[in-house]
Amino acid sequence: MKRIALIVMIACMSIGAWARSERRTVVFDVDIHCQGCIDKIEKNIAFERGVKDLECNLDEKTVQIVYDPAKTDIKHLQAAFAKINKTASVRYSEEQETQDNDRQQEQDKEKEVDAQTGASVQQ
Repeated sequence: MKRIALIVMIACMSIGAWARSERRTVVFDVDIHCQGCIDKIEKNIAFERGVKDLECNLDEKTVQIVYDPAKTDIKHLQAAFAKINKTASVRYSEEQETQDNDRQQEQDKEKEVDAQTGASVQQ
């Protein structure tokens, strides 16, 4: 009976840890010229720590990566591209979008406070 309880507890903890893992998406502009470039990227970048999914687009010359931010970040991913002699510049990043949204919300709050303060000063 104790073994069953222990197994259930471990399973619940594992599921909880899996559910908490956060994933982010970044799209890089990469100098991709051919299928050989894509193969090189898939063989190397896909196995970097924290990379969960990778998708290359030859027509747009982009690489979309889904990653775990607890294990890697955009700078490490760019360094991984540099190791295989590929330059990767960020086209889109959920992380950057989140920071931009937070910054915009802070600015909106400041404007609201200024408007309220200005109204009370004028009275």
